[in-house]
Amino acid sequence: MTVSTASPLIRPSLLSLALLAALAGHAPVALAETDPGDATTLDTVKVTADGDIPTSYTVKQARTATKLDLSLRHTPQSVTVLTRQRLDDMGLFALSDVMGQVTGVHVSVTDSERISYISRGYAINNFQIDGMLNTFGGSLKTNTDSAIYERIEVVRGATGLTTGAGDPSGTINMVRKRPTDAVAMSAGITVGRWGNQRLEADIGGPVALDGRVRARFVAAKQQSDSFRDVYALDKDVFYGIVQADLSDSTLFEVGYEYQSPKTTGVTWGVVPYWGADGTPANLPRSTNMSADWSSWPIVEKTTFARLEQQLGNGWAIKAAATQAKRDTDGSVWYGAAGYPRADGTGVTAYTSHFAERSEMKVFDLNVSGPFRLFGQEHELVAGIGQSVRDSEVPGIDIPDYPANYAQVPDWRNWTGQVAQLPIQRLGRIASENELRQRAAYVAAKLQLADPLLAVLGARYGSWETRTWAYSYDAAGNRNGTTRGGYKPDDSLTPYFGLIYDFTRQLSAYASYTDIFQPQSYRDRNNNYLEPVVGDMWEAGLKGEFFNGRLNASAAVFKGVKDNVAELDDAVPPGSLPDGTDAYRSTGKGNKVRGWEVETQGSITENWNISAGFAHTTIRNQAGVLQNTTNPIDTFRLNTSWRLSGAWDRLSLGGGVSWQSSIYRNSTKPRADYLTSGRTESARITQDAFYLVNVFAGYRFNDNFSAQLNINNLLDKKYYSNVGFYNGVYWGEPRNVMLNLRWKL
Repeated sequence: MTVSTASPLIRPSLLSLALLAALAGHAPVALAETDPGDATTLDTVKVTADGDIPTSYTVKQARTATKLDLSLRHTPQSVTVLTRQRLDDMGLFALSDVMGQVTGVHVSVTDSERISYISRGYAINNFQIDGMLNTFGGSLKTNTDSAIYERIEVVRGATGLTTGAGDPSGTINMVRKRPTDAVAMSAGITVGRWGNQRLEADIGGPVALDGRVRARFVAAKQQSDSFRDVYALDKDVFYGIVQADLSDSTLFEVGYEYQSPKTTGVTWGVVPYWGADGTPANLPRSTNMSADWSSWPIVEKTTFARLEQQLGNGWAIKAAATQAKRDTDGSVWYGAAGYPRADGTGVTAYTSHFAERSEMKVFDLNVSGPFRLFGQEHELVAGIGQSVRDSEVPGIDIPDYPANYAQVPDWRNWTGQVAQLPIQRLGRIASENELRQRAAYVAAKLQLADPLLAVLGARYGSWETRTWAYSYDAAGNRNGTTRGGYKPDDSLTPYFGLIYDFTRQLSAYASYTDIFQPQSYRDRNNNYLEPVVGDMWEAGLKGEFFNGRLNASAAVFKGVKDNVAELDDAVPPGSLPDGTDAYRSTGKGNKVRGWEVETQGSITENWNISAGFAHTTIRNQAGVLQNTTNPIDTFRLNTSWRLSGAWDRLSLGGGVSWQSSIYRNSTKPRADYLTSGRTESARITQDAFYLVNVFAGYRFNDNFSAQLNINNLLDKKYYSNVGFYNGVYWGEPRNVMLNLRWKL
């Protein structure tokens, strides 16, 4: 049974104010023009481009892989696009929920706050927002809310051309909503299991100068408990953007984004799997031996601007800049060490405090446009970019506490009541670090012949990290600085792709890129790991049907990767001097191979579908299977169907996710452990399983609708991670959400 730690209800005054703001205008809604790459749906305004269905599960173009205006069929890599319609149909609010629906991506959960997205067998470390690099990373990332995004593009495979260092796994690009040409408003209320309450509001349109100045504002508030004892979420999201036509050929936009997912009762690790008698402890899904004050709060504030100048003849120059600040300051107390005993003892807690202030500045300048050569039209983009992230860790001291402070007195009757971890803030900086990337890049789409297209590019860049650790005397005066850092040689990352059009609907492609990914991960001796190096090949077929409203692809890929980082679970979490986790290299000669098939889009105007199957294996030089906690096979299916005729107000849909088994070896107590203290190695396995999600929606009129989503309909019990520090991480039980939405 869940311990009663209900977060406060959303105050009626807050709800009333937001709804009044959303209901404040009643201007008629008109069709808005948009860039072809933005051919997705808004809740409030129909968006059409080049024959796209506004409510489709696909778009016609995506720039994440190459920065070129390529259709999905002519992009020589595997790309999944989650449109606004798909996000709304599936009720996907957090990025972790979104990524769980992407073909070939596995969501790897270390604990309630540390989440990784695995593609082609390795963690995705490259994140973009509007195509701009986001270098806030490490083991703790913001589980971004999707309310402010128009779509999310996921490229699988190395993307060194657009992201600087070539990450061998993939890139996630989140594209923000933009102002609409006509006044449009929407508001939504979601209620669900475990006290889940969510409020959204979205308003946009022209504000001045006959529509030459437009704006859009999005806000979301969510409060929820969890199926886990003690855990609670209190999230605030705000986004605003102003867009202005400075002239007929000049576009300027400036915006601000605020994300603050505050969580309490957070876990720092997994649930113990083995009991002290050497048999599975079988702790329930609700188990969470965390202090009710345990938290890793993150606040991110981002300001961004973009200027686009049309130069004529299809050419344009674009400049974009982002400044983001991120703060985290929280203490954790979580019982995950040891082996539960029948009398309620045997478990101890990991305790620590994490605090960091970071600032990221990103700049990108590029020029692009078409040109004719040898009787064919081509496209070129060239640019320069820089990303700098500075972080500082404030000095703190944790005074001595009683020897039994970290003991879980009785895991059978845990309430989360623990004295606050004593923290002494020293008012000084303990350490600083800087990550700096610079690059120049060029890419071209060359029409070699009517059926043959080449995509060529290269990126030359530098990567450097520097650290400063400070020491102080008894009076608090700085008396020493230890400098460190790492700077590999500058690298040239080539990119090459060929696409051959068999027909206007079907193409074959092949692509190659180098992998060079410096790493900020450090080993147990606090030394930086060597860069990830290697290469990646991909080939396949792509189809574009129903005037581009349905995209399909089949791909095979292989690559060789050296020095990929993985968490070192042979040492305790947070064991490095700055409190972060230690990593280790997987060595040399890791070979990844696999294949994927996918389709996404609209079969008819009323029927959307997204489906994909992925098979990936990774073996080291000796042929031993690696990363066994990532499934070799995954299947994703989502569909929605809007009925016609007398039932045209009703829509139905749902999906199925399936994955093959995962396992990891752990340390298990022997039968005589209580008397001898001896342990042995034993494997923890999660067999293959599937999850079923369904939804039903009803449109009462043009302005008001309701939708019911049920996730994990069959209430499957499963582990999303196994063997990490001898424990398991439970997946979410059946969850029910009801959404009421109003739009103008």
